Amino acid sequence: MVIDMAIDDVRAVIAALAEPETLLVFGVLAVRTSRLGVSASERSRSTPYVTPFGLMRETSLSREVVEAAAARLNRAGLLEVLVDDEGGYESWRISEAALAAATTASVGVFSPLRRA
Repeated sequence: MVIDMAIDDVRAVIAALAEPETLLVFGVLAVRTSRLGVSASERSRSTPYVTPFGLMRETSLSREVVEAAAARLNRAGLLEVLVDDEGGYESWRISEAALAAATTASVGVFSPLRRA
């Protein structure tokens, strides 16, 4: 089952990414699941999900820290989650729709012409 959340609050995204471990996990997920620089034929394949074990290996963080960081990213609406019913763990990838929404929303939030 895939769960996809939209970003409701850009401030929640910023708060989640302000945590060093969460930012590290986000960065690894972005690199591992990005389709940028991939040939058109490879881009047509589905984007992979990263397991907690892959993140533990690439970040040297404990499973508890990885899962807590992923939970923060998920609450901020930045992840797509795939639940492994057999193994009982989640795998994640960056929600491209959420990133596009955050980028669009941040233009209005951080515009130098906008007055508080």
